[in-house]
Amino acid sequence: MSRDYPDWIHPRKAAQARREFAGTMPLARMERLQDVLDDPGDAEIAFHVVFGLDEHGQVRAEVHVSGTVPLLCQRSLRAYGHEIDSRSVLGLVTDEQAADALPEDYEPLLVEDARISLEDLVCEEILLGLPLVPRAPDSKPVGDGRPAVAETYKPFAGLAELATKADVDPFKQE
Repeated sequence: MSRDYPDWIHPRKAAQARREFAGTMPLARMERLQDVLDDPGDAEIAFHVVFGLDEHGQVRAEVHVSGTVPLLCQRSLRAYGHEIDSRSVLGLVTDEQAADALPEDYEPLLVEDARISLEDLVCEEILLGLPLVPRAPDSKPVGDGRPAVAETYKPFAGLAELATKADVDPFKQE
């Protein structure tokens, strides 16, 4: 793990100074990923975050993560390594109105405090790079590819057959 970055960042100060932060973070440390990933063990993810101001003075952060994350294939139920290479441009805002005013290519990030966690930025980008349904590239679909046709159970079919064979109506009262 390379640890040349702070835990917390003041986005406006970082943007004014055009600060960059890069390194690797252990996946086991990210609590939000624990229910999504298979056993992370000592796996790490590389990241690069660049803060700056755009031409309108908007604080922005370019976030890039890359590496391999352990996922559980939903076809084979085996662990596999999923490659992630995800980039986003975030517009850091303090309220919903400012988020609506962002350019279309910015993803809004609501910053309620005067600082943000670098780990949260990286974790969010990892989540954006994950597939909705994890499937290992070498897994094969179960079955022959045709949709299954279930037999329809007809509980009264036998009763109808008995009624047509009977000479006498069993329910008729005399």
